Amino acid sequence: MSPMRRALPAQDGPTLQHLNFHTWQRRPVFEHDPYDQMMRRCLPAVLAGRGIVCPVWEVMPTHLHLIVATFADLPCSTIVKHVKGDTARAFFAAFPALRVDLGGSHLWQKGCYAASITSHRQYLSTEHYIRANRANAGLLPPAPLGPVAEA
Repeated sequence: MSPMRRALPAQDGPTLQHLNFHTWQRRPVFEHDPYDQMMRRCLPAVLAGRGIVCPVWEVMPTHLHLIVATFADLPCSTIVKHVKGDTARAFFAAFPALRVDLGGSHLWQKGCYAASITSHRQYLSTEHYIRANRANAGLLPPAPLGPVAEA
């Protein structure tokens, strides 16, 4: 008789994920300061409004990088759905003329890249990668956020 195998207990705590998703057809939408600044204002508001734990994020011309904490009741797929949906709605509310240029209401490509962060060393490496991403791509630091334009 073979010994019984015990299943490993399900992880009850949060897990960290490195997320990366691209603009529609990888268009460099956020290379334009007004669009970049809008996303830099919008993203923290979406994360806070949805209760998403995100210690590090960066807006690049064609994509976003985020480190997020996922939970059993807030999985990665739900986080991606909220972030992509909420930021796209806010973006097109601020810049409605871009709907046509970006595939008829598509700010983001379908899907995303997600990688589990399983160690402290990996977290530090991923955090450094995200924070250094603009410089490594030869981009200037983001412009300081100016006053919000009146609609």
